[in-house]
Amino acid sequence: WQFFAKLAALVLFCFSFRDSFHLNGFVVSDCGAITNIFATHFYTKTLEDAVTVALHAGTDLECGLAYLFNLPTALNQSKINESDIDQALTRTFDVLVRLGWFDPPEQQIYRQLNKTHVDTPEARELSLTSAQESIVLLKNVNKSLPLKIDELIDKTIALIGPVADA
Repeated sequence: WQFFAKLAALVLFCFSFRDSFHLNGFVVSDCGAITNIFATHFYTKTLEDAVTVALHAGTDLECGLAYLFNLPTALNQSKINESDIDQALTRTFDVLVRLGWFDPPEQQIYRQLNKTHVDTPEARELSLTSAQESIVLLKNVNKSLPLKIDELIDKTIALIGPVADA
């Protein structure tokens, strides 16, 4: 039942997030997340049902292959309709248009960047600032965060997890 509660919360989050925070963009899944709705969490009986649930919950774009291979079948089975797909595509392509993706290269500032713009002092500073500003603290036990540099002298910090060395 906990999974169902989480999924319901995700559905409500997607819809309320768009309204509450005036999200003017698209929602993309983690890689494999939509397949997990079916294959890992057993929330749906088929992969077509999983893509249907995800699309109706507001997931516009998927990092994976579930949409690619199963949206056509879900459409043919009338589990979704073209307007569902159109809505997801509209939100996704609207962002691409606003970013200038379809503009001529000379008008697109991001296309002017090349390898000389990588690993510059400015890029490192921006990366550090972005990382610092995007940290999410779920639970601050004993007010251990933020870390105090002067208290870390001669101490070791362990980074644990699947991407700790990334």
